[in-house]
Amino acid sequence: MVANGSEIIRNGLTHALSFRPAVFYVIPLIPCLTYSVYFSGFVIQFLIEKMGMIGFLPPPYGYYVTDVVVAAAIGVATGLCVGPLIPVCSHWLARFSILQLLLHVSVLALALSSQCFPYSNLAPKRVVFQHALVTTDANRIVNSSYGFAVLDSNSLSFLFKYAPEVAKGLYKGKELSFETADMSSRETWLGSFPVSLLFSQTLKFPARSDGIFKHYRYFPHLSIYKPHTISSDSSRRVYLEFSLGDLEEVWVTILNITGPLSSWSFADNILPDPEIVDGGPPSYMLRLSGTSQANWTFWLEASSSDDLRVEVAVVDQVLDDEVERLKGLFPDWADVATYSSFMSSYIF
Repeated sequence: MVANGSEIIRNGLTHALSFRPAVFYVIPLIPCLTYSVYFSGFVIQFLIEKMGMIGFLPPPYGYYVTDVVVAAAIGVATGLCVGPLIPVCSHWLARFSILQLLLHVSVLALALSSQCFPYSNLAPKRVVFQHALVTTDANRIVNSSYGFAVLDSNSLSFLFKYAPEVAKGLYKGKELSFETADMSSRETWLGSFPVSLLFSQTLKFPARSDGIFKHYRYFPHLSIYKPHTISSDSSRRVYLEFSLGDLEEVWVTILNITGPLSSWSFADNILPDPEIVDGGPPSYMLRLSGTSQANWTFWLEASSSDDLRVEVAVVDQVLDDEVERLKGLFPDWADVATYSSFMSSYIF
């Protein structure tokens, strides 16, 4: 009896002696662990948001790339936050029942998370919706279409599957078929460059253009305001004037210049590095922000007599009634960036 009592006392003293160093070890770690949890949570939240904006990746592996990256980041963050506590908790965590419980909880969490809808008001699906208007001269529209693109691994088929009202609105109540839908080219997304490089799957649908005439009579156009000149080294300088027409809420203007361009009147006459997209010819991109009360005048210089091709895209935030109606059909879990894009092409 006495031996048993002394053994109990000895075990209690041993437990007390082992508990005291653990407390002295954990208390100084509390500020560091608190900051680690805060910083890791911020990084993970930022990473999840950016992973939702990396663009549509080709299936089947495209569905899992972002999940693997986020899971790896969460694993590293968990190791940084919990790792210092392993020496203290290893005695309890090493038990088979605890490991079995953690495994069951992980499997259950995976099963439940796969059944949850991936988007919400706080974490919406980002959708780009443009009304593309191809113009000629200053007041004529030759083509009009709606373009849709997404910025994550769930393609447009996923979007229209869970937002059938949008598909019915596009086809006037008919069933949407992706086999017959037209794919839009990168040229139609010039106004959103370089964000358009993230688009891997885009669709376009025919649209009416008469609604835009309720807002504007004249559209952006480019013209020659004085005869071109030829220097002694056979370089040719073209003098151009750019007008925004009646547009009121211009976000950005993109000029895509291809051909033997050797100089221009922008940026101290220094050309940037050319852009090459999908094996196309070298292009020089110029971005002009906002609107202007007066027309812009500038010159382009060609090193030979070959043609200079200038493609213009002006992004305006004014929408016609039909575009507003279609935008209102999207559910709350979709964050739709909508704009009108006025495009035109010129050869000089």
